[in-house]
Amino acid sequence: MAIIHYGKSVFTGNARTRRHRRRQPLSRLKQSIDQALNYEPETFPLRRAEQICQRQVTPRVERAITAPRSQTQEASSFDNCCLPHVHLYAVS
Repeated sequence: MAIIHYGKSVFTGNARTRRHRRRQPLSRLKQSIDQALNYEPETFPLRRAEQICQRQVTPRVERAITAPRSQTQEASSFDNCCLPHVHLYAVS
C-alpha cells in the first residue's frame, strides 16, 4: 500500500490559482499580438475599492473650517408660486 504525503510541496493550488496559470499563456499571446499590431492596451474601469483609494481626502479640520457653499436662490416660476384665490378651490 502506498503512503501519500500531503504538504506544501504537493499543493497544486486552489481553483483560482489553477485557472490563473491556465489563462496566463493566452494572455501573453494576446498582449504580444496587440503590440505587434500597435493596438492600445485595454483599459478596464477601476473597481470601487480602487476608486475609493485614489480619491483625494480632505482633512476633517479643513472641512469644518471651510464655509458652506452658497445655494442658489429659487426664482419664482409656475411650479413654485402661490396662485391667487386658491383657497376658493381647496377641498374641505
